[in-house]
Amino acid sequence: MLMHKRRKKIYITRFTAMISHPLFWILTLAGNIMIILGAALIYYSESFGLNHPNFIDCLMWSTSIVTTIGFIPWVPETQVGKVTAIALMFFGTFFVWSYMAFLVTTLISPALSTIEKDVEDVERELSEIRTKQR
Repeated sequence: MLMHKRRKKIYITRFTAMISHPLFWILTLAGNIMIILGAALIYYSESFGLNHPNFIDCLMWSTSIVTTIGFIPWVPETQVGKVTAIALMFFGTFFVWSYMAFLVTTLISPALSTIEKDVEDVERELSEIRTKQR
């Protein structure tokens, strides 16, 4: 039980450090702006087409493209809509990679550093034992 509380405290500390980091807010803001801007561009460009979607559908579509889910069964009909979709795919992929790399670095990297230090300590102790046995 004590180990569970200690681990929980470590992750809360890491999470707090992550959300206080300016890069977290820059990436979060950039991603949300990309989604909303993409939805607005799709909404405006597709308003002249036959299958005019409403804004919430455009927002859902933009979110699914930027987050690389891509599940929405609707395809832009206009050239501007298609170019917007391509741009969202490229920038969305870059955004998701950057965001995930930041999350992993902030939350998991300290644990990996601790494990690496522990392995080095064990290797050093084994080396000392081998040296003493000779």
